[in-house]
Parts: sequence; C-alpha cells; structure tokens
Amino acid sequence: MTRRSAALQLVLALSFCHVALAQQTGTFTPTGNMTRARRGHTATLLPDGKVLIAGGDTLVGSSSLFSRADSSAELYDPSTGSFTATGDMTTARSGHTATLLPDGKVLIAGGRGSFPLASAELYDPSTGTFSATGNMARADSGPAAILLNDGKVLIAHSSPSPAAAELYDPVTGTFSGTGDQLSILSGTQTANLLPDGRVLLVICCMAEQLYDPTSGTFSVTDRRKRIYHDGFGAAALTDGTVLFAGGAFEGVLASSGAELYDPASGSFRPTGNMTTGRYYHTATSLPDGTVLIAGGEGNPYSNPAATTGAEIYDPATGAFSRTGDMTNEHIEHTATLLLDGRVLLTGGYTSKNTPASAELYIPSILVPIPVVGAVQFDRMVVPAGSSFSVNLSGSNLAPEMFFDVRFTSPESNESAVALNWQEGLVANHEVPRSLALGSWTITDVRAHEIETDHTGIFFPVSATITVSP
Repeated sequence: MTRRSAALQLVLALSFCHVALAQQTGTFTPTGNMTRARRGHTATLLPDGKVLIAGGDTLVGSSSLFSRADSSAELYDPSTGSFTATGDMTTARSGHTATLLPDGKVLIAGGRGSFPLASAELYDPSTGTFSATGNMARADSGPAAILLNDGKVLIAHSSPSPAAAELYDPVTGTFSGTGDQLSILSGTQTANLLPDGRVLLVICCMAEQLYDPTSGTFSVTDRRKRIYHDGFGAAALTDGTVLFAGGAFEGVLASSGAELYDPASGSFRPTGNMTTGRYYHTATSLPDGTVLIAGGEGNPYSNPAATTGAEIYDPATGAFSRTGDMTNEHIEHTATLLLDGRVLLTGGYTSKNTPASAELYIPSILVPIPVVGAVQFDRMVVPAGSSFSVNLSGSNLAPEMFFDVRFTSPESNESAVALNWQEGLVANHEVPRSLALGSWTITDVRAHEIETDHTGIFFPVSATITVSP
C-alpha cells in the first residue's frame, strides 16, 4: 500500500469518525471563577496549554454594570481548573486584540480605556509580565488582528474609512502602514487567514474584503447573501472554507442564518440555519471538524433563552443541531479551544446585565490537539542536490499526519509557511541544487490529520539545518 493510499484511508476513517462524533451531545460544567468579572477581554491559548485572560471592562464597587477598562490579567490552568493572577498590562484596555506570536509571546494592541488607544504591548509567558512595544499609527477601540504566514500581524481598523491597515513586525517591535482598507462602517469585524495566505476581512454592515500580503493591498470580494450585521460569529473549517453565522441589526431581529465563504470561488453560499437566532455569540472550530456555537443574545420576545443555548454545526451535513445548555448565560464572552479538546468559556454578561462566570464545554468524545515538540534531522549539514531525513515527535501524533512548518531562510529575516511540508512522522526531503545556501530554521510546526485542514495553531520548536555547496 502506498503512503498516499494509506493517507486516503486515514482521511476516510476520520470522516466516519467525524460523523460519529457529530452525532454525540456534549455537556457544559462550571470551572473555577476568574479573579475579575470581565467583558471585552481577550482569551489566548498559550503553547503550554494555559489560557491568558487579559483586560476588558470590569465592575466598579458593588454595581452590576461593567463600567471601567481594567489592566489586570490572569491565567487559566486546565490541569487544576483554576485562575491565578499574572502581571498587569501596562495600560487598562477593553476591546483590544490578542495575537499569539511565533516566539510564544502575545501581542496586545489597541482597544479603549477612557478613549481609543494606539498603544500596544507584549506578554511574555516565561516571566509573566507585560512590556510596551511600538505604537500603532492610529488609535482604535475595536481593531481586528491576525497572524500572517510571514510572522507579522495584520491590524485592520474598525472605524470609518478609508483607513490604512497596519503590520506589526515582531523582529523590530514596530508598526508600519500597509494597504488602505475599503470604505467600511464601524462594528463587529473578523479576520480569517485563508489557506493561500490571504486574509478575509468581514465587517459589520456588509463589508467583505480580501487582504493580499504579497501586494499589501485590499480588494473587494463577493458579498454575503444573507443578513449578518453586528455580532455575527465566524469560524474556519477544515476544508478551507469559513463559516459565518447569526448576527443582528441594531440589537433586534437576531438572525439564525448561516453561510460559507469559499476561497476557491471567492463567493459566499448558504448553508443550514442555526436552531435559533442569536448575536454576540461565539463560534469555535473543534478538532473533529465541527463548530461549537455558544450563547449570545436572541430576540427578546421570541427567544430570550439564546444566552444559555448552544449548538453544533456539522460541515458534513451542513446542519446545526442542539447540544447541552450552558450552566450560565453568556453574551459577548470568549471561547477558547484547549489542548485536550475541551472549550473554555469566560466572562461576558447575562440578559440581566450581571457578570457571567467561566465554564467548560466537554464533547462526549475528546479529541486532543496534536502538538509537535521536537524536530530532528538525520544530519546538521546537507549538500545541495542530496536529501535528508526528518523525524517529528510530540503528543497526540498519529503515524500518518500532515505537518505545516513556519521557517526562516538564509535569504530573509522574514518567516514563511510551507503547508503540508511533510506527511508522516518520518520522511525524506530532497534538496534542490538551486536552493539558497546557508542555515534554514524551522520555528513552528502545526500538525493535522486532514490534508486541507489548516485551522489549528502552530507550536514553537527550534531546528536548524545548513545547506552547503
């Protein structure tokens, strides 16, 4: 049997496994309480499996209303189910972005304190501290951010435009302008990295555009066919498409509609409806290929219970189905996929505008995230025109998997990503005679079981091989 046919059988087996998983009903259970009640905060999965919770609006005195941006941060430890304080941010902020960088640090950018912020800072998990980094050229109370394949971070602004988007360079710690976003209106926005390296930027009020990092420009793409104004959810799927679900117009008429963006055709197409209309919910891609839709707010008269409801989208059938209800209402909360396949939901508020607690979604069958911890070459120096062998090891890895790598080359300080660079834990690689001489370093690796699935996160590694004459 060839490796390709074996991989095909694996994909088919995973497909059957996926169907079985999608038919199961997960449950929600409380976990430890956060050190602060928060909304407008960020939640970022760190390489060690902990979750960084940063900033947001918190309570003042005994009031049930969130009324002040906060600078505090905390860590959730899945092994103990507890939250503990970590270093404070340099600036109190809410509505900011948090982006995990290739080196394991977290970039915090923008948001609002008493006014929109242009400042940015870095969280270092090794020290548990935040430090200032370069400022954005433009203050923004609600930007969107996405890590690009070259290791830079695209910052898309939310205020009325034309507005110049920005790039953060972790090597220099500075922001620089890139292409102008097309005319937009402020509101909810999402940025999704497509398999080809472009970014799909979708903003409230029917603004859809693509950012091409090669040219540094934005272009118009197909418009959504169904109504998603503010508070919609978005999640990347394993086949390269992006799911959009729900939303509302000016806080009323919550939509149950959903559709898919297909990068291959550059167009949106309808898919099944959610079981209920909702907005300000979360959409989380799960390891089995399905998507968890949780919480949010429904129409106040026809569906006041959307805040506790949850459902699963199954790409295989294009249908949504109810799963277990949350233990508490959650609106404008966060949802973070953990390494063991559970989902952490934190904060937000309830329909009575009281703080929401933290809880876990537990699928009936846990599918842990595969993590590559080490890359080993059979030799440190390889002549151009010859070959070398690579052995990958880590946790939750299967004999037949696909591996994406982020690397730096001798010709550039910038990173690049090679999708499906290796199939299998051990493989041989030919070195073209035309390949640049010098040191090539792999900095991050992402493992996945389905060839088209590039939805997971990269985990830091360090492995260097030198190409000689």
